[in-house]
Amino acid sequence: MKKIFTILLLIASLSGFSQANLAKIDSVKKLVEADFNKRNPAKLYELTGDDFRKQISEKQFNQVSEMLYNQLGSWKNSEFQKITDGVAFYKAIFEKANQKFLISLDKNDKITTLLFQPYDGDKPKKDYQVASNNKMQTPLDLKVDSLVRPYIQLKNTAGISIAFIKDGKVETYSYGETKKGEKQIPDVEKTLFEIGSISKTFTAILLADNVVKGKMSLEDPIHKYLPDSIPTLAFKNVLITLKTLSNHTSGFPRLPMNLYQKGDDINNPYQKYDEKRMFTYLKNFKPFKEVGINYDYSNFAVGLLGSILAKQNQTTYEQLLTDKICKPLKLKNTKITLKESDNQYFAQGHDEKGKPTSAWDLNTLAGAGGIRSTVNDMAKYVKANMGKAPKKLQEAIDLTQKTTFTQGQNIIGLGWHLSTRKNHTIIQHSGGTGGFRSFVGFDKERQIGVVVLSNSTEEVAMIGFGLLK
Repeated sequence: MKKIFTILLLIASLSGFSQANLAKIDSVKKLVEADFNKRNPAKLYELTGDDFRKQISEKQFNQVSEMLYNQLGSWKNSEFQKITDGVAFYKAIFEKANQKFLISLDKNDKITTLLFQPYDGDKPKKDYQVASNNKMQTPLDLKVDSLVRPYIQLKNTAGISIAFIKDGKVETYSYGETKKGEKQIPDVEKTLFEIGSISKTFTAILLADNVVKGKMSLEDPIHKYLPDSIPTLAFKNVLITLKTLSNHTSGFPRLPMNLYQKGDDINNPYQKYDEKRMFTYLKNFKPFKEVGINYDYSNFAVGLLGSILAKQNQTTYEQLLTDKICKPLKLKNTKITLKESDNQYFAQGHDEKGKPTSAWDLNTLAGAGGIRSTVNDMAKYVKANMGKAPKKLQEAIDLTQKTTFTQGQNIIGLGWHLSTRKNHTIIQHSGGTGGFRSFVGFDKERQIGVVVLSNSTEEVAMIGFGLLK
């Protein structure tokens, strides 16, 4: 469910530039730190050279810089590690996470390489080669392995499954184990993973389906669908609407204040959050942020939206999901509630230390992150989102991908996050629960899509972005 990932800023070509003097690199690096902390991407971009600018426009650079600041916080310090082929390597210490930072200069002392990567220098590695079904025969096989191998060889990771979709053809790969010590490679057809916040895109499609059928409007105020005992929810007379629940501009916090109560299982934090608690929270909630003005990622908002959609259709969220999306797209193994027969295929989640974790049951907030699925099913889902859905559902899917809000690097449809790379629109969402990480992304114009599912909390979004690139 966490929307936290580290993003590649840029790797320019490492050929064709001279060895840079470390002292010059270090002085430029200090300028980068200062401008980053001032949140001044324009000044940062002025430090870059022609080769760099050919790879990324100033607008794209500004978007990524802001995204990095939001994810990492302020830049506290840097520790020089080595210089190789003119590229200096630093351990960059940020407020929220450490990063590996690479920088090099061209002959004019302008930046030609600027790269942020997850810092794994302190993370222990496995002392054996992790098993995989990758045949290592095609360029795609080799590319997948180059991205996955550093991840899966970390001691705290367990298993990972990937689908790469191009022009309707799907290639799948699996590495590692469904549970540490059992030596069972994930099965792309049967192994179930928690997909976390990718569930929000399913909820968005359910909303869009009601909209295109005329049952609801995106501009409907949410009090229209809530009990009369809950006061009208608005800030400065601007009503919270269904659209603002889906695109994270409602002003609701990420989580409700009454999520936890005495006796709740902290390892399964949403399990006891039922409709009664949700309505109690809404009765006492006083909106304190402008509506439709600022992006504030909220699990509660989308969980509430899922609950509203279920009530409006006089069914449960899971049944609505099954009837409106899973059956039309033939997603046989996409579900929320697991039957006894499903348990043998449900991957064991692992925390940041590689220890087994509890599964997450999201109860009333399932629309925010409660779905479990397989790589094969998610590949079908991505293909549908690239224009291969049945006609009755395609209009709703297309609606979710239309921009509803833009603020800096945050470009949101309904549920989906959008970005532009080299004049191509990338549509994506990542997810995370207590023991899982996930990523889906696609480029409709190039008909390329990626699914990455893991049963560890080590972030996987970089693998997904690497394959899309």
